[in-house]
Amino acid sequence: VLRGIKQTNTLNKEQALQRLIQVVSKGAKHPWYERTTELADLYRKLVTGDGLDKLLRQFVQRESADAFKERVKLTQHVVTTVTKNIMDVFYKVPRSNYQRILEHLGDNSERMTAELEGVMSTFWGVRNLDEYVQTRWLEMNATDPNGFVVVEFKPFDNQRERAKPYPYEVTSHEAVDYKYENNVLQYLTVKTSFSLPINQKKDKVGDNYALYLQNETLNLQEIDPATVTTSLIENQFVPTENGQYLLSNKRVYFLTESIPHNAGRVPAKPVGYLRDAWTNGQTFVSPYDSAVPLLLKSVKVNSELDITMSQQVFPHRLQYMPVCKADGCHKGRLAEGGICGSCKGTGHDSITSAMDIIYFTMPRDAADIIDLEKILVFKGPPIEVVQFQKDYVTDLTAGCKAVVFNSESFSKMQISGTATGELLDRDNVQDTLYSCAKGFSDTWGFYVWMTADFADLSKGLNAKLVFSKDFQLKNMSELISDLEAAKRSEVGPAVIQHISNDIARLMYSEDPQQYNEWWVKESFNPFSGMSADMIALALSDPAVPQKYKTRYLMLGVIFSELENEFENFYKLATSEKARLIDEKVMSYMNETKPVAPAITLPINTPANAN
Repeated sequence: VLRGIKQTNTLNKEQALQRLIQVVSKGAKHPWYERTTELADLYRKLVTGDGLDKLLRQFVQRESADAFKERVKLTQHVVTTVTKNIMDVFYKVPRSNYQRILEHLGDNSERMTAELEGVMSTFWGVRNLDEYVQTRWLEMNATDPNGFVVVEFKPFDNQRERAKPYPYEVTSHEAVDYKYENNVLQYLTVKTSFSLPINQKKDKVGDNYALYLQNETLNLQEIDPATVTTSLIENQFVPTENGQYLLSNKRVYFLTESIPHNAGRVPAKPVGYLRDAWTNGQTFVSPYDSAVPLLLKSVKVNSELDITMSQQVFPHRLQYMPVCKADGCHKGRLAEGGICGSCKGTGHDSITSAMDIIYFTMPRDAADIIDLEKILVFKGPPIEVVQFQKDYVTDLTAGCKAVVFNSESFSKMQISGTATGELLDRDNVQDTLYSCAKGFSDTWGFYVWMTADFADLSKGLNAKLVFSKDFQLKNMSELISDLEAAKRSEVGPAVIQHISNDIARLMYSEDPQQYNEWWVKESFNPFSGMSADMIALALSDPAVPQKYKTRYLMLGVIFSELENEFENFYKLATSEKARLIDEKVMSYMNETKPVAPAITLPINTPANAN
């Protein structure tokens, strides 16, 4: 599918319409609808914080309803920060040094590639298709991996312009029904709502169902029953001159059919790439799903820490208070039974913060002197309890990252025992990111092929992203060090060429065209990956054909001339590029004439002068 191979349509239109009737009349859904929507709601809370307070639970045995409400108000959630911190690591995938191949082979290849790049440049409004996958795709994986992205296009004049595809995002709540056969999507039904202000509907909201098939799209929209004069039959499509109507549960719908796109496959792809074991791999989970139990636990623990810090960690003031001196006050009560207005029923005088000093009359007898330490004292909670809660929250946060990446590289608890441990730790992170890279590549390829199909630019297209399987996330200095070490150890040209390729990818990561030109030049370098000593030996060895020596020595000049002679040289087929380079090599070999050896004359000496 990703390379433009079209699938056999195993579900005809009539079968699809009968299934649509079940969706409308009986609310039929795909078997994993409840699971996918529950995950979407949970992930949204964890990522955005919207509705996160609902995850807090009251501890009935020790916490009153009022105390629970107060705890909810005081809680400052940290799970949104943790999930963002985890997802930020996955943004290393689109920044890695992968190879982007987008080219056409055959006639008019350069023009077709340029036009496709132009169509892709407006795929996401003012942003291109690559940017959409690099940002929005990862965002949706964090919040709703079971949503879909449908590639659509608006009506256009195919005689004067090309289609301009764009992404239509479908949430897991809206993707009410779909079916796969042998891992190929057969259809997708999307349910949305719109304003329908008619008297029969109290909520003034109507339903719309979009049915995406492998070659066309059908749309079933609710309408005002008063506008229909044709007799209708419950749960049956009734054809008329204007189209087909459907009566279901006293609601009337009108069916419209778009112009067939004939793509040979449903133009929709689920967002997620990490399969859900709970559904036997039929649906998807977020990249941080393995950390969700720890995230939910941290919601509770962090809430308890916040209430401890807000109400208990500060010292409580305990002191004896002087008796209320108001007339008639006895322990806060008056003789007639009322409450004393001075002490408000407490029976003692109040001490305000403005009273810096509390005065006591000095008793005459020393035995009557009161120990002031026993009058006022400050008590705080045991620091061990607060420290335990703080450490627990910290451990849960670090545990979330360690679980997702099977590594502690992104926490303060680094593996530092041995070099082997550090390498293993790093490899685990790269294994996690490589699965994301595969999903990234598949998604990009699908969008590109659908865009090319709709814009009629898929003939001869070669489009793919190539990630190295070891997925080494190294910077330039690390790669150069690897290259130097490889040359010193004489591991062989293949390894050196591989490292050089990684360096070039990183250098030209912002300019794919420059990387493509470098790769073409390197692919025609007969001594690529060889050390300077090996190259010198090859140039002096008579067993090495002269054409390879000439190509190596004149490579820069050859490509300079071909770039000037052929504007689209790098877009040509590999065989054509090889033919032109060979012609240049033979030309230089024919122009080069061997220098005649110098003639050595005998030296005149007195002995042989005559």
